[in-house]
Amino acid sequence: MRKFHHIGLLVKDLAVGLEKLERTIDVASVSEVIVDENLLVLIQFITDKSGVRYELVAPFGVGNPVEQALRSKKNILNHVAYMSQDFDNDFVELRRSGAIPLGMPKQAKAFDGRRVVFFLTSLGFIFELVEESRGC
Repeated sequence: MRKFHHIGLLVKDLAVGLEKLERTIDVASVSEVIVDENLLVLIQFITDKSGVRYELVAPFGVGNPVEQALRSKKNILNHVAYMSQDFDNDFVELRRSGAIPLGMPKQAKAFDGRRVVFFLTSLGFIFELVEESRGC
């Protein structure tokens, strides 16, 4: 089973991104900034008053996955993310459905070291699969 988690938005700077998002939505809460050296991104989660969660993602270091999209101004509304109770099985199912992985699963600091992987779907949007829990 997969459960919706967030909408990912790419920004050049988290503070500027938050300021602009606050002009658009009614913000209920804002997380601390997360520095993920493994994924080369800075992350901040914002939840609106209706419970929808947004993830602002900014570049952090050389070779990060964000700068090219920001330069091209494409995929700024970058991905939708779902939590997965059975990550390995869901990975296989998404492949079978025609979704193409954009890399191998990696541990993500924003999710306490649990794995994440991104897919390009047949509809042309990016789908992030987030491991809900590790072990047994």
